[in-house]
Amino acid sequence: MLYLIGLGSDYKDLSVKALDAIKRCKEVYIEGYTSVLTYSLAKLEKLVGKKIKVLDRAEVEEQKEFFKNAKKFNIALLIIGDPLSATTHFDIISDAKNLEIKTKVIHSISIFTLAARTGLFLYKFGKTASVPFPQENFRVESFYDVILDNQKIKAHSLLLLDLNPREKKFLSIREAIDLLLDIAKKRKDTKISRSTGMIGCARLGTDNEKIVFGKASKLQEKNFGKPPYCLIIPSELNFMEEEFLKRFV
Repeated sequence: MLYLIGLGSDYKDLSVKALDAIKRCKEVYIEGYTSVLTYSLAKLEKLVGKKIKVLDRAEVEEQKEFFKNAKKFNIALLIIGDPLSATTHFDIISDAKNLEIKTKVIHSISIFTLAARTGLFLYKFGKTASVPFPQENFRVESFYDVILDNQKIKAHSLLLLDLNPREKKFLSIREAIDLLLDIAKKRKDTKISRSTGMIGCARLGTDNEKIVFGKASKLQEKNFGKPPYCLIIPSELNFMEEEFLKRFV
């Protein structure tokens, strides 16, 4: 049996169900490229009583070492957040089925629910987009179009900021806003500007989370501390959302 187990966002998010499954597994892996732990791996290993091997993108998507013994033993693949928040993990389940390997998913909280900590109603969010690091000769702009499409239907936009797994470096909130403003300037679009209201978030769901609401220019000057980060571009706000956001100004 291959278990895909969500870790949530913080050390205390591991459920009793998840802990019980991990303790029954012969091998334990953790996917280490879609996000980063907000605590040490050693702390997690002590909690579960197992040695945990960190896997990079190639090891998860191509080599899939966790498949080798999954027909004979219980194997765990730990995933920060919720296991089904990333399309990569759907592929793992599909491949496992083709190999006649049984799978079980143990869910946890993810950024898609933690976004509600800002006070925005979850049902008012539109399509989510990722903001990648800019390349030397090519810059993705599709995330900007997602914001515009969401605004047309008065939906909030959740932007997930890219992680360079080799360097363990996240795209910062300031860098993400810089990219948005550069695209707006290039397109001569006034819908996104330094005066646009935005919400910068860091380490959502942890004891030291940081949420700041204000103009883009204000967020560019803020120190959000350690990752992970996300950026939210609100659309039309309900009066309750407005009231809730005041605590983060």
